[in-house]
Amino acid sequence: KSGKSGGGGGWSSSSSWSSSGKSGKSGSSWGHGGRWGGKGSKSKGSKSKGSKSKSSKGGYWAWTDSSSDSWKSSSSSSSWSSSSGKSGKSGSSSGGGGWYGKNDDDWAPGSHSTNDDWASGGHSSPSNHKPSKPSNDDDWAGGWEGGHTSSSKPEPASAPTHPTGWKDDGWDADEYYKTDIEGVRQECNALIEASERELLPKIVRMVFHDCVGTACDGCINMDNVDNRGLREPIDGIFPMVQKYRSKLSRADIWAICAMEAASMAVPGDGHHFPLHYIGRKDCADGDEKGYGGEDHAMCSNDLSNHDMLEFFANNFGMHDPREVVVVMGFHSASTVNRDNSGFGNIGREDGWVENADEYILSNKYYQSMKNFVWELQRVENVAPVPTRYQWYFDPLDAGPIMTNSDMSLLFDFDGYMQADKNGVEGLVMCLTNPEAEFEIEGLEDEDIPLCPMAESTKEFVDMYADDNDLFIKDFGPAMNKILNWGYHTYD
Repeated sequence: KSGKSGGGGGWSSSSSWSSSGKSGKSGSSWGHGGRWGGKGSKSKGSKSKGSKSKSSKGGYWAWTDSSSDSWKSSSSSSSWSSSSGKSGKSGSSSGGGGWYGKNDDDWAPGSHSTNDDWASGGHSSPSNHKPSKPSNDDDWAGGWEGGHTSSSKPEPASAPTHPTGWKDDGWDADEYYKTDIEGVRQECNALIEASERELLPKIVRMVFHDCVGTACDGCINMDNVDNRGLREPIDGIFPMVQKYRSKLSRADIWAICAMEAASMAVPGDGHHFPLHYIGRKDCADGDEKGYGGEDHAMCSNDLSNHDMLEFFANNFGMHDPREVVVVMGFHSASTVNRDNSGFGNIGREDGWVENADEYILSNKYYQSMKNFVWELQRVENVAPVPTRYQWYFDPLDAGPIMTNSDMSLLFDFDGYMQADKNGVEGLVMCLTNPEAEFEIEGLEDEDIPLCPMAESTKEFVDMYADDNDLFIKDFGPAMNKILNWGYHTYD
């Protein structure tokens, strides 16, 4: 069977051997039921080099002549390179032999009938004449990039012998990791600045979506409409993933970038949110950039206060309402794009605060929520982006917005939020301010009451609205808690 050429290396995904039909393996089955040789004749098969090529995870993989039934790691320079790969040789030779290796890089015909040969004559392949069984039925398409979990595939370098886990003072000064962490931070900083800071909130949004589910695993499923707009940060960070993969998983690199982005959002020079955990595992079924993985339901924009707290408890282990309130405050440094999320205004990016495109992390989020007269608005969108309900206060529809989930930190919409007559979720049948008007088509004459306050979280909205320093101080630990989801257990 031919080894796949190119940087990925490994076995090709084809289930057939040579085109003659008389040589090679007669199927993809391994084990006692597998048959070696050709159709019916069990003729001498072919042996392919097809090495699992060099990657940043370790050495080279090559067939060795010390054992006929194992593949093992070799650091020999004569092993196959990751740049071009090598095709394994297929077909049978005359003279009763198979193809066997004289050295690491050359396969030649001969009459050898053991060790480097599959089987002689009509002999079915005994276990001592074949390589050990890969867990994925001899299919290594795409090399490491396919996310296979064979025991012969090295783990990400952040997992094995080097120290990992939680550090109270963060990993930035750790002797083993500090050079790489500093490199990732510097390159993320440069990437964000080159985008005129537009990537700052997108990177934080990316890791938030990555961590929803069971753990932060460096994967985003783009089939989910809520993940629209995340290709830009994923593609932008990918060169760093390639560069630093020898020590850090993709999920770790994403997390470092997110903490650097959050640090950049704090006004002034040199603010630093440390990263307290190293050792995240990348998902098994994503590609090299991180596209793929499980499709998790994201945080809805139409959650009541109770539902909001339940979502954060179930997805991030956040059982303290204060943590939920402080994490939501990152919306002060964020913007929305109507084409991606369905919120905001057509042709421009709006945010949750005025001058949102400055991307500054501050308590303006809470102040805006408390001080403006917010009114409900239906936002018509084109599929696949759903039609939404959002809150606005600018009469020209050109200012900041809030979602129902944002406003539920201050108001209790439980029992007041419903779908409208067209099935659009998020219609709130109460007012957040006595001066607000209710201008939803067809419901203008309804007697709309004032919304009750959200008692479990209102005190923290009030607290952070009054104290920006406290908000910044509390944000770092809360953000780390999200980024550690699935790994670190808090007392």
